[in-house]
Amino acid sequence: MVIPRLLERHLDEALALAETAGYDVARLWRNRHPRIIKKGLLDAIKDEARSSGAEALIYYGDLQPSSKFTVMRETGLNVVDRVMLILEIFALHASSREALLQIEAARIKHEIPLAREFVRRSKMGEYPGFLGPGMYAADQYLRHLRRRLVKIRRELDKMRSTREGRLSSRAKSGLKQVSIVGYASAGKTSLFNLLTGEDRPVGPEYFTTLQPKHSRITWGGVEGVLAADTVGFIRDVPPEIVEAFHATLAEVKHSDAIVFVIDAAEPPSDIEEKLHAGIDTLARIGALSAPMVIAANKIDALQPPEIGERIALIEREASILPHSPPVIPISAKTGYGVDRLVRSIIKIVDGDRLEGLLEAGHMD
Repeated sequence: MVIPRLLERHLDEALALAETAGYDVARLWRNRHPRIIKKGLLDAIKDEARSSGAEALIYYGDLQPSSKFTVMRETGLNVVDRVMLILEIFALHASSREALLQIEAARIKHEIPLAREFVRRSKMGEYPGFLGPGMYAADQYLRHLRRRLVKIRRELDKMRSTREGRLSSRAKSGLKQVSIVGYASAGKTSLFNLLTGEDRPVGPEYFTTLQPKHSRITWGGVEGVLAADTVGFIRDVPPEIVEAFHATLAEVKHSDAIVFVIDAAEPPSDIEEKLHAGIDTLARIGALSAPMVIAANKIDALQPPEIGERIALIEREASILPHSPPVIPISAKTGYGVDRLVRSIIKIVDGDRLEGLLEAGHMD
C-alpha cells in the first residue's frame, strides 16, 4: 500500500478499508507526491512485488492516469486507488440490482480517464500486457465503457422514477419517514435495529448498508413513523461515489426528519472532521433543509466528564447547520437516551402525537 503523506492521518481508515475489501497489506510506503509515483518509489515497489509475489498495489489517494499506467506496466500489479477500493467494498455488500448498477456506473466513470491514457499510450506503442492487440483493443475498450455507461444510466433513471413514485405514495398515506445518516461505522444500523426491533447485521466493517433499509419505528409505542438506514458517509467523498449513489441518498432529502449519528467516543479531531464530512455530503445532495437531530452515540464508552465535553464540541461544530439541531447523548448498545431521541423525532414529525404518547405513559 502507498499512502500520500497528506493523507497519513487517515492511515487507520485506509488499513481498515483494505482489510474489509479482503487485502492483506504486506508493505506500506508513504509518498510525498499526492498524485504521482516517481522512479525511486516505483523501483522499491517492483522489488517488493518480485520478492513477495504481490498481485495488487493499493494507492490510498487519487493517482494520475499516466502514473497509474506506468506502475501497471512496470510492475505487472493491479493498481487499486481509493475510489476503486471503496467500490470493491460496495460490491461485496451490494444486495440489489440497483446497487450493482450504481457501483458499475461509478467504476466505469472512474476508469474512463485511464482508458483514454491506454489509447494515448497505445498510439505510442506502449501498453500493458492485457491490451496486447494495442491501439485497436484500447479504443474498443473505451467505446465499450461509454456505451455501457449510457445503458446503465437509462436503467437507473427508470429505477429512480419508481422510487419517486413510492415516496410520493408513502407521503400521501400519512406515513412519516426518518432517515438515519452518519459516518461509516458510527452505529447507524445498531440504532435502526433498536428503534425498529429489526436484527440487521452490524459490525466494524465499512459500508454494510448500501441501499436504504426501511422499517417502522416500534420503540415507545410509536406508530406511523418509518425509519430508513442509509449508506455511510466517508471523508472527502469522491465525486464518482456521490453521483453513483445520488439517487439512493436523495431519499434523505425527502425525509420528514434526519437523525445524524456520530460516534462520540472517537477523538475530538475525528469527531470534527467526520461531522463536517457528513454535513458536506448532505449539502451536496440538497438535504440540509430537512429538520435534524444529532445522536451522539457510544457514550457508554466515555467517562461522565468526557460526555459533556463531546456534546459541547458537537454542538459548537453543528452550529453551522440551518436549524441548530439538538444534540442528544445516546447508547445504541444499552438503550440510554433513546427515549429522549425518539421524543425529539416525534416532536419534529408530529407534535400532537408526542403529547399522546406521553399521556399514555409510553415514554418518560
